Amino acid sequence: MKNIWIIILLLSFCSIRAQEQEPDFYSEIYDKNSPRNYYLVKKGKPTSIEVNDTIILRNSEKWIEHNIYTFEKPNEILVKKYRNDSLAKDEKYNLDSKKRIIKYEGNIKYSKGEWYVTRLNHSYESNKKTTEKINRFGKIYMRYEVNYDSLKNPTLVKSTIVGGPNSSRLENINYDYDNGIFVRSEFDFDGRIRNEEEGFFNTDYVINRNEFNDITKMYWITSNKKDKIIYDIDYEYDNYGNWTKMIKSFSEGEQPMKIYSKTYRKINYKN
Repeated sequence: MKNIWIIILLLSFCSIRAQEQEPDFYSEIYDKNSPRNYYLVKKGKPTSIEVNDTIILRNSEKWIEHNIYTFEKPNEILVKKYRNDSLAKDEKYNLDSKKRIIKYEGNIKYSKGEWYVTRLNHSYESNKKTTEKINRFGKIYMRYEVNYDSLKNPTLVKSTIVGGPNSSRLENINYDYDNGIFVRSEFDFDGRIRNEEEGFFNTDYVINRNEFNDITKMYWITSNKKDKIIYDIDYEYDNYGNWTKMIKSFSEGEQPMKIYSKTYRKINYKN
């Protein structure tokens, strides 16, 4: 069971990653295959969405988030995020016509109780995403670039200091799709290799979808199919066809399914 808990802890960590944190290979893969853009609906025009998200970690430890998304202007969302009943983030998203975040501003509470404002600008190309981090004076001080292949999997993650030393940190990912593996190399700001790892990569990870085209059974994309680690996702929907309840479970081999997260959405629509 050791491998499955490594994956579950990784999934839990990625799921609570904040907008302001820099991208890496694992966050990009998670966002593609199990996104937490809970503000999106398929039909209807919401005025607000309330989300209760409970992540169950090892030894029954629970991480509880309560998020409120408010839609007051077109393509703008105000967000309040509570963690274990305490306000942790006060955010604003500006979206493009494809409902992707192009501007982010977050007032974020860190571990020592201090609040900091973070601003990000995002831009998108067919096979590239760029994120620029803005300081209090309106100047860019970090730039993150992610390049994708034709399957929209990340191949290069570049973190660059802007206005300081001319240096970048790189993650380079090479895929062997025929054999289902990847090799990930990390280089520090001095260009020296920091880490290299080989792992599994499954492009046909989806087992089943439902009539709403939502995934209901899958392998995790970076797990070995021979381990038979299966994820089930159960949904309930409202009259608009938008999910209001999502329960994620996993099993390994012949073991019974075990729930690791429960998410509930209350969607308030315009009349």
